[in-house]
Amino acid sequence: MGLAAGGSTVKQVINQVGSVAPEHFAHAQALLSQLPESLRLGVREQQSATATVLALALENENQAIRERQIIWLREVQPADLVEKILAFNSEVSQLDPKLRLPLLDLTIPALRQGSATDCKRLCKCIHGLVIVNRNLSLWYFVLQLVLWHRLQPCINPTASISVEFNSMEQIWTESIQVLSALARVGHSQADTAAYAFRCGLFRLPGAGRKEISDMLVEYNFADVKKSIERLRLASPKIKQAIVDACIHTVLVDHKVTPQEADLLRAIAMTLDCPIPPFLNPQRSISQKK
Repeated sequence: MGLAAGGSTVKQVINQVGSVAPEHFAHAQALLSQLPESLRLGVREQQSATATVLALALENENQAIRERQIIWLREVQPADLVEKILAFNSEVSQLDPKLRLPLLDLTIPALRQGSATDCKRLCKCIHGLVIVNRNLSLWYFVLQLVLWHRLQPCINPTASISVEFNSMEQIWTESIQVLSALARVGHSQADTAAYAFRCGLFRLPGAGRKEISDMLVEYNFADVKKSIERLRLASPKIKQAIVDACIHTVLVDHKVTPQEADLLRAIAMTLDCPIPPFLNPQRSISQKK
């Protein structure tokens, strides 16, 4: 079986969750080199960073939706910003999907230079584009989830997360919701989705003492968001176990789709357990221990 980028096994990926190593930086730099110069430079300044994020939120597949979004943007944003959004979107639309989240993350330092009101206004504008779209796709869900989480130090600088849950039993339902979502996103066949779900579920502490159903729960993005918000209140040890289970759910078939990668990264990032940057979509992953 092949290896992930950087020659990493599943066990190595899990062991390096939440850590920063030289190879992570090197891989991040390699990803950056794939970005057009306009985007690399644009993320350094607040207005351009704002335009970049909104460019990431524009619809590129459905022309009718895209036109509605642009009309709405012209109503709520200055003309010069809208033109910059459209210019950046022409670059963003050509990007490899795996570069979207790294690009979003690059905008955060510049966005945090703005006020709390600026950050809230950006999040509200993203939400507005989703409403115009009339469809909360996986990418929009990931974009909103990560952006809101990464801007929290600016929006609520004095806020802190207190630990409310110290056992899996207290957040078992929420963990099942998140694992079900990951399994369904990564597999179109019911049997393979159920297998991926079980592989992740049995990584959770205490799973062996429970009666495990083969049935994945139905999910929608609103329920997944609520579940993640509760999981954020778990102890660091429990969060690590949840991310471990998520990784096993995604990697059980030895490959990662762009959709799986986006959702997995968003979950891990929101739980403050970021995943090493060398987990690339469509690469096979070794299960060596």
